[in-house]
Amino acid sequence: MPRRIPIQVTQTVSRLLEGGYLKKPPAWYEATLRHPPALVPPRQSRERPDSDLPRSLQSDTRRSLALQDRSQLNTRKKLRSQLPPLRPQPIVYDSDRIRRQFFRDHPWEAKRVSTLVEMDYELEASSEPAIPPGESPELFHWNRINPSVEDVIQCTLRTSQETDLSLSQAYRRTIAAYHAIQAEREHRIRYATYEARSLGADLGRSETERGFVKEQRELDKWASVARKDTTALQIDQPVAAGKLARKKRIGGSFTDGQAYLKTASDVGSGQVSSPPAPSAPERAADATESDNLLGVANALR
Repeated sequence: MPRRIPIQVTQTVSRLLEGGYLKKPPAWYEATLRHPPALVPPRQSRERPDSDLPRSLQSDTRRSLALQDRSQLNTRKKLRSQLPPLRPQPIVYDSDRIRRQFFRDHPWEAKRVSTLVEMDYELEASSEPAIPPGESPELFHWNRINPSVEDVIQCTLRTSQETDLSLSQAYRRTIAAYHAIQAEREHRIRYATYEARSLGADLGRSETERGFVKEQRELDKWASVARKDTTALQIDQPVAAGKLARKKRIGGSFTDGQAYLKTASDVGSGQVSSPPAPSAPERAADATESDNLLGVANALR
């Protein structure tokens, strides 16, 4: 017989008695009919009181733990928000720092002519000089005549590695040697030039002399342009004088256009080339007429 819910046991025994499977009822049958078992709600459990629970499961403890976990979570979020974003750090080499500082101190060194063609024998040769043991690296170990920026970088790095100097101190030490070598090279070039000229060598114009020649060439161009403008102005002066001589004159006689036609025919036949120059009284009269609104007032008298 399967397990039954307590309230269903009496009902099952009643069906069995009615069907004839049981000959007589059990001893507890009458008692269960008079006092049926209580109905238990399905899937419902009673909560245990806090006094019956362990300390870790009591309501106050669970509430405090929840608040503590929440505060820790908020604290972690705040700390995570205050931290800088996780990004890869920039890759910086000491040689790049030295090169940047060198060109900041010597900007004109970037104008130095250099060969960009790489030869096989130059690639096979080692750029590291042979420094005797016990000596500190010096710039003249790399190049005694005209050291380049790469020589300065290699000397600075090796000085910083083999001595107790920092990178800045090693750079200042190498730059001092670089300035000394460049000054020595400048003196050698200057006195070699003096010696060659004293022996009769023609070295051509210097940069300053070339600048003077270019300046004089530009001044000559400006002078030629100014002369052309002056010549054109002198050529245009007779035409301008003729235009100034032709003024409107208002006389007392009206020729009905005959004077205009006669003048046009004379100009067409070549008899009149240019108007005659006015005399002094005529010029004074013209000035008076021009001052008096082109002679209108005199004509109306």
